[in-house]
Amino acid sequence: MMRRSTLTAAMIALAAILWVAVGRIVLAPSEASLPGDAATTEESLFTVRVRELTARRYIDEITIRGRTEAMRHVAVKSETDGRVVETPVDRGEVVETGDVICRLAPDDRLARLAEAKALAAQRDLEYKAAIELARKGHRSETQAAAAKAQLDAALAQVSFAEVELAHTRIRAPFDGFVDDRQAEVGDFLQEGSTCATLLFEDPFLVVGEAAESDVDKLAEGGRGQALLTDGRTLEGSLRFISKSANPETRTFRVELEVANPDRSLREGMTAELRIPISESYAHFIEPSLLVLNDKGQVGIRTVEQGKVRFHAADILGDSLEGMWIAGLPSSVTVITVGQAFVKDGQAVKTSLEGVEATP
Repeated sequence: MMRRSTLTAAMIALAAILWVAVGRIVLAPSEASLPGDAATTEESLFTVRVRELTARRYIDEITIRGRTEAMRHVAVKSETDGRVVETPVDRGEVVETGDVICRLAPDDRLARLAEAKALAAQRDLEYKAAIELARKGHRSETQAAAAKAQLDAALAQVSFAEVELAHTRIRAPFDGFVDDRQAEVGDFLQEGSTCATLLFEDPFLVVGEAAESDVDKLAEGGRGQALLTDGRTLEGSLRFISKSANPETRTFRVELEVANPDRSLREGMTAELRIPISESYAHFIEPSLLVLNDKGQVGIRTVEQGKVRFHAADILGDSLEGMWIAGLPSSVTVITVGQAFVKDGQAVKTSLEGVEATP
């Protein structure tokens, strides 16, 4: 009886196992087709946050540290000796071409001019008489020529005296700003002594030093910008690019000519020159979006048709706000959160975030 009961129990257990196994085999196809299982598979995908990026116009430019500088900065000097008797303009005043800046005492120059004029008048009469006598045959042509030479010499003395007198009035050579006036009334100026320093204010220059690797990319006449520390941006054109390097720094002087109609620029103001050299289309991103792939390449990860794809990036330029990169399609869906935890070809779910960064 015990053996029969044990055998019966074993047969029942075996039948139960076979029934469960057959049930799983029979039911498996129908259960796999249920929509609930597909939902479970999608929910198991890794979720990344993405952002839509569109290529924008990018201007590649050379940046040079520089300063403002007057186009002309001239020390106006005396061309004769004399005591200063008048200074019609002071520091900070604006003058026009020909305005008197300093006037020297004429001393005996007026007398010497009067003497030269009197002698010239005498020589003129003598020459006319010589011509008349030569016409009548009472004087030779040689004597008439000598009289003409004496008249010319006298007239030259008049011109010399007039120039000497004119030099007592030191005039502005161009329209400008009196940056300094070194001479005061009572000073004695020798020939070559400075009366005043004059600045030419409009246009103005922004100058800097270009590196050897950049100077060949620049061309005279090209456009550029100068950004001042007070926030002003000045537009201008390249006026001069030096052909000779500074022997100490091995850099080349570059001059950007800018308009200064309100005369607000001053010499020595710090500026940053930005000179465009090429134009293309690129994407502007935050540096945090960059990743390294298995080959050590720098780039970003995007999502295309539900799968992750790595794009190697060529960094064109950067700023405090972000960086410009090339090498991507015109429009991409870039992964902004989770890019470090996925790999190329992996299927993912996406969560769209806000707008792209602004340069």
